[in-house]
Amino acid sequence: MATFDAARKNMVDCQIQTMGVVMPELLAADERIPRERFVPAGLQHIACADRDLPLGGGRYLLDSSTHARLLQAAEPRPTDHVLDIGGCTGYSAAILSGLVEKVIALEENREFLEQGQSLWRGLGLTNIIPRKGTLAAGDPEYAPYDLIIVNGAMHSIPPALAAQLAPRGRMLAILKQGENDIGHACRVSSAGQGQFSTYTLFEAGAPFLPGLSPPAAFVF
Repeated sequence: MATFDAARKNMVDCQIQTMGVVMPELLAADERIPRERFVPAGLQHIACADRDLPLGGGRYLLDSSTHARLLQAAEPRPTDHVLDIGGCTGYSAAILSGLVEKVIALEENREFLEQGQSLWRGLGLTNIIPRKGTLAAGDPEYAPYDLIIVNGAMHSIPPALAAQLAPRGRMLAILKQGENDIGHACRVSSAGQGQFSTYTLFEAGAPFLPGLSPPAAFVF
């Protein structure tokens, strides 16, 4: 346990803060939440390495610094109603839990979702609502959202997701054209009445989430 505690502190001090993340509540959450519990046992020793970690089925846990930079750019508030998309085993929702009022954790893999529920209960996190569904469709039942976090890359912003933002709501996601292309973290802001603005934040790599990759090229 002490080894994992030290690894998380090192992750915060040497990886996350050095990338410009200074939000105290976020840094405290990254150090407190046991990232190692959200990855397979065979990867726990590198859970705090600054890399995307494979969780199985082509899904990944975002690297720690990219995730922290996204959340800082999101400017989470204690009153926010948040949709966390594609968080797999629930690490992102766990981090958000202490920063906002409520987290709707949308995941399409039932096994991941069940793992997340077990981990959240063990950590005493009571403001996370697990939801199984198609990632690209969001979760309109609980909309609108003050904040939407997308835990992976997507080719473009699905209109269904943008439509679930509250007025002045924010969406943080990584946009890229192809699997091997450089992506960019972006913040999408809602101005209401179907109007949105997109601001590019920084270069970021991440695997595509299911249903959010580029359409297959037509072959003659």
